[in-house]
Amino acid sequence: MSNNVKSQKMLATRSPQAAREVRRDSGLRQARTCYDHLAGVAGVTLLDQMLKRKWFQEEEGDARTFYRLTADGEQSLLRLGVDVPWAAAQRRPFAYGCLDWTERRFHLRGALSAAILEALTASKTVVRKAGIRSVVLEHNIAEWLES
Repeated sequence: MSNNVKSQKMLATRSPQAAREVRRDSGLRQARTCYDHLAGVAGVTLLDQMLKRKWFQEEEGDARTFYRLTADGEQSLLRLGVDVPWAAAQRRPFAYGCLDWTERRFHLRGALSAAILEALTASKTVVRKAGIRSVVLEHNIAEWLES
C-alpha cells in the first residue's frame, strides 16, 4: 500500500455537510470547482486515471503529496491542449494532492490542475456556470483523456 493510500485512509471521516452531499449524490458532489481546479467525484477520477496511466510519479513532501509529471504525462497533456509550460512557469506549486471535501481522497491541486481545468473547459468537457461551484460534465473524464 502506497503512503498516499495510507494517508488518505487516515483522513476518511466526512463532515456532516459532506456526508449529506454524498447521501444525496448531489451535483456538487459529482463535479465542482475547488478554487481553480476540478474536484468532487470528477476530480478524484481525473487524478486516479492520470496515475493509472503513469502520467505522474508520487513524491511525499513534508506535509503534502506532490506529483511529478512524467514525460508521457507531459506529452499526453500537451496533446489534450493543457498549457503545461504556463503551469510550470507559475510561482505556486505545480501539482499536489488536495483532500476532497466529499470523497475524502485526493484530487489534483496546483498550477497544473488550473491549466487542466482550462483545457477541460475549452474542450467543452466541463461547462462552468458563473457564480457557482458545481460544473456540468458534458463528456466522461476518461473519454477526454483518450481524445
